[in-house]
Amino acid sequence: MAKLGEVSGDHEAAGWKVLREDYEAETVEIIHLDPHVWAIIERDDAPDGYEGLRAEPVRDGVYIDPNGSPLYVAGGRIVAGPQQVLEALGAEALATAERVGDPDRALEALGRVF
Repeated sequence: MAKLGEVSGDHEAAGWKVLREDYEAETVEIIHLDPHVWAIIERDDAPDGYEGLRAEPVRDGVYIDPNGSPLYVAGGRIVAGPQQVLEALGAEALATAERVGDPDRALEALGRVF
């Protein structure tokens, strides 16, 4: 079963070229991308072989690409919006949302915007 993951690193890292080649070969799916810092990918096995890039589990929060498009992630899955992320983060996150009055701003206050 394919899993979401995050790869990140310097824009000039050699691994970005290999990641693009894997995408073109359809061995990895790039779900969301900020080409200067990170990519959210989906693949069957752990992402490796991307020189200069760190592979990590995807974090709960919102990933915003350079066009301003959000991708909400909670529990390693893509979710519909900020409320699901806040629920996954728990009571403190929900209290922050109530205090701030906006779920997206709450994610920002919690440092969950990437």
